[in-house]
Amino acid sequence: MFSFRSYLIVLFFGMSASCFAFSGSSAKVEMWKRFEISFENLSWQGNPFDIILEATFTSPSGRTLKHFGFYAGKNVWKIYFMPDEKGNWTWQTHSEDVDLDGKSGKFTCINSSLDAQLVPEGKHWRLKAGKGDFPVIWSPPYPDGTHWGFRGNNTSDPKVQEALKFADEVVGARILGIGDLVTVPIDWAKDWPQSAVPYVKGKEGDEFYLPFWDNLNALMDAARDRNMGVYVMLYSDDALTPDNFGIKPRSEKELRLFRYVIARLACYPHILWDSGIDISEYRNNEWINWYASWFYTHDAWKHPVSSRSGGGSGGIMPEKGTYYSVGGATLPSRSDFLNFLENTQVPIAHTDHWRPFIKRGNWNIKKLRLATWRCGLTGAQALFPDFNQGIIQFDVVDEGAKQIGIATHFFKNELRFDLLDLLPHDELILEGDNVILAANPGNEYVVYAEDGGSFSIDFSDVHQTFTTEWYNPLNEEIIPNGKIKGGSIQPFNTPTKATDWVLHIYRR
Repeated sequence: MFSFRSYLIVLFFGMSASCFAFSGSSAKVEMWKRFEISFENLSWQGNPFDIILEATFTSPSGRTLKHFGFYAGKNVWKIYFMPDEKGNWTWQTHSEDVDLDGKSGKFTCINSSLDAQLVPEGKHWRLKAGKGDFPVIWSPPYPDGTHWGFRGNNTSDPKVQEALKFADEVVGARILGIGDLVTVPIDWAKDWPQSAVPYVKGKEGDEFYLPFWDNLNALMDAARDRNMGVYVMLYSDDALTPDNFGIKPRSEKELRLFRYVIARLACYPHILWDSGIDISEYRNNEWINWYASWFYTHDAWKHPVSSRSGGGSGGIMPEKGTYYSVGGATLPSRSDFLNFLENTQVPIAHTDHWRPFIKRGNWNIKKLRLATWRCGLTGAQALFPDFNQGIIQFDVVDEGAKQIGIATHFFKNELRFDLLDLLPHDELILEGDNVILAANPGNEYVVYAEDGGSFSIDFSDVHQTFTTEWYNPLNEEIIPNGKIKGGSIQPFNTPTKATDWVLHIYRR
């Protein structure tokens, strides 16, 4: 059973509000974890979700980060904050509500064993001030097969904990997909319970269902402690289009949602913001640019933000977008992946769900395995394999997840040099069909022979001695293949024919 870290609460007294927070020399929070402040306010009026609370946090180096607070129920407002710098922090609140304004405090951020924040690095993903990353998005299947099961059941549920463990230890996921955030229990979602949706039923746009958000934060805490985060696709389409519930472009209801999403979820290190499914059906390109700019401005940590384009999504890559969210139902070819990499200046995430249990895209385990290696060897483009829609076959889930996890393990643990430096170099392949290659020339080469067989690689321009190993993408077996010396063309034959193999070549 997962155990959550408890937080020390110290009570402060203000004018007519009380603040619960870490404070003083003993108030410590680990970097990338959640620092929480609570205020009681008995004099509020109107819709409590419209009372804007912000706090300015000042870091040990003098940086300032401004972050929203939120209404948490029972006359309490909270602020969730994520320190990203070791040392002593201070904070002060700002609000038009006098009972929430002008509160202040301090805490100390200490070192953490968690991975740093996922950030864009040119055209690639990396962990802040660290190595390159290969983010796989994963929608955790729940044992009873309900599409909403993971997000709608309590975090203490052993099945939810097992789903988190599976995503981490088997898949090697960096990001969890929880479905379209603004899901309303009608049409295809008519069987979704209140616990799985963000608004009180019948009060969409106006009143958030707090147990859903509390549980989502608990899920996020558990995911964070496993170095995972969440992909936040805001809107769905068709019958669940936000306009059908009064959430019109740039409206009071839309801004209420955006503030609440930022306040609740921006305090985690691995977050991807995205706009909505088939966004062009209900938002224009001007809105897409505005939305991305709004999130970029109000997210203190500048988590990656985009709007899905391509495929049937329509719309554009936002001017302030910091990653490219790609739609498309079918397996992209190597040339497709190369074109994405060449024609964008930001990291890429294939955010359309690649689903083997529905007909769309004709996906199966082999195609998902091919997609994972193609993504990894073309600038580590993120992908979203989704076994959580359709009639779930759990034996297929187990095998498919294992094969994806073999690839994520390779890129995380087997590379000798940084993933950021591993770039496509198919021009070095002189013979062989359906063979792709990425290299850090002179240091490391990774070859994926999609059909097995024979191929040759040109090492004429390098003169180092390299170690070679075969890596089996089906079972993680490593077969030593001896040493080679640069300065010539080298032939290779996969250990078995008619199945895919990975060749790993590196200098020590």
